[in-house]
This record gives sequence, structure tokens and C-alpha cells, in this order.
Amino acid sequence: MKKLPLLFNPASGSRPKDPDALLRGLPRDLWERVEPVAFGPPWDFEPHIAVAQTAEGPLLVWGGDGSIHHAARALLDRGCPVPLGALPGGSGNGLVQGLRTPLEPTGALHRLLEGRELRMDLPRLDGVPFLNLCGTGFEAAVAHRFGTLESRGFATYARCALGLWRTWPEAALHWDAECLPMPIPTAASQRLRAAFQGAQAELPDRAWSLCFANLPLYGSGLWIAPGADPTSGALQWATLARPSGFDLVSKAYELFREGGQCSLRREGRLRRATLRLDRAMPWHLDGEPAPERDRAELSVEPRAFRMWVTGACPWT
Repeated sequence: MKKLPLLFNPASGSRPKDPDALLRGLPRDLWERVEPVAFGPPWDFEPHIAVAQTAEGPLLVWGGDGSIHHAARALLDRGCPVPLGALPGGSGNGLVQGLRTPLEPTGALHRLLEGRELRMDLPRLDGVPFLNLCGTGFEAAVAHRFGTLESRGFATYARCALGLWRTWPEAALHWDAECLPMPIPTAASQRLRAAFQGAQAELPDRAWSLCFANLPLYGSGLWIAPGADPTSGALQWATLARPSGFDLVSKAYELFREGGQCSLRREGRLRRATLRLDRAMPWHLDGEPAPERDRAELSVEPRAFRMWVTGACPWT
């Protein structure tokens, strides 16, 4: 029987990847099912997808959000013949954290080889698909600057963010959108908090950083859209207000807690949107730089993508 290809991008992330060490931690019956393959630009996934089909999938990718994004687009071009299984191997790992995949690569591979398929929503920005999130404003400016640097990792990303924090301006927003109500909280503490906060947030008319999320996390564990659900047929929008120096110390840490409530973040839910900005702005797709635009179409195809997940994934 053919082995499952495990594509790994040696250039992604801040640590070198050792496929032999990755497999040594697995039970013998599992590591014999996998064949590591070094991979990267120009992103010719065609032969590896064919092998994954013969091996009855999934296509395993060990890399950052960018590598996983390119793999997803290649699978979509082929009609999603096999699911995509993502191992953490990048600087931020927002997608895998959102799916509750272990952050230790051997543990992630072990759990994925015992995993299951999730039919998740497929959002699009002007027709271009993404899996985790897209956005504009400050967060996209950071992604563009980060993409020009040779050094990777959280420290480099943080330096990029600090360099743009004080200078990046807000943009005026104009919407034509189909909004949806936020989900009703299930826990008593969450219902009490929602009642205290009052009415749901309206679409913002200005934003410093604006995100559209299919899953709840940015990279590095920042909960940008805690209510995001990749099986809901909707996108979570979220804005971040520019934090003051005091905010960075007193409030920002709440964004890194799953249940954290932070006044810097506002969020809501929509099914589709046409967004116009007062000037052309940078965008990103799953953290990858995307072309500047002053108009954007957001849409969602319900349950249109095949993802391979662990048993810890909260969605079915």
C-alpha cells in the first residue's frame, strides 16, 4: 500500500524540521504509513495529491499557515479529492491552534493519523479561498512587512507589529452586508457576560485592524474571534482598536486567553459582505500578503472543504 505523503517546508517557522525525529516518536505501525517529502515554492502539489489519493488520503502538510494555505488552494483546484491534514510548523500556527491540533509536531501527527474528516466552510475574498482568516488594516500591513524579511518567528513578527503600531491609520468603511445574530452562549457565565455587555456590536464605520474569521485564532495564540465556527455557514468579523501603551500592559493579555474579554476587540457575524474602504489598503489571506484593494467581496460556501482533524476538534 502507498504511504501517505507528508510535505514539509524547510523554510517555514523559526526552527529546522527533522522528519526522522518527527517519526521516531510514533508507534511503528503509524510511522510506516508516512513518507516525508521536502517541499516548497513553486508549490507543485499535483503529484503528491495523486499519491495521497492512491494511499486513500489525507494529504499531510507540516508547515506554517502560508504552506497550508497553498495546499488548500491546490486541493480545491482538484475538487478536494482528499482531505488536508495540517501539522504545526510555522511561526504562528493559527489554523492548527484553531482546530485544537496539538502544537508538538509528533503529537499532532499521531493524533491526525487516528483522526477524522471535518467538512468545514470555505470563505472567499473576491473569489480567492482561505481557511482560517483574512483581513486588512494594521494586521495586513504587518503581514506584508513580515513577508519581506528573511528572519521568521514570533520575535520578528512582534518587531514588525511594534514598528507599525503607532503610525498605521484607521480607514473609513462602507458596508453592504447580510448580518447574522451571534450564537447564544451555552455556559451560564457567558450568558451573564453577554447580558451585561448589552446589544450586539454593529458593523464598524471605521477600523484600525479588521479581520474576517472562519476559525477563532490568529497565530501565536491570539483569540481574535472567539465565536468563530467553521461549520456555521458564516464569517465572524472582528476589529481591534489601536491599543495605548497602557492597554498593551493592562488589556492585551486578555486576547491570549480563550475566555478572555477585552474591550479592544469588537465582533459580529455575517453571511456575506461587500466592503468599500476610503483608500486602497493591504490585505492578507491566512497571513499571506494579498494585493491592495479599496473594495472587497466576502462570501462563504458552507461545508465545502475537506479538513482532516484530531479527536480534540470541537466541531463535527
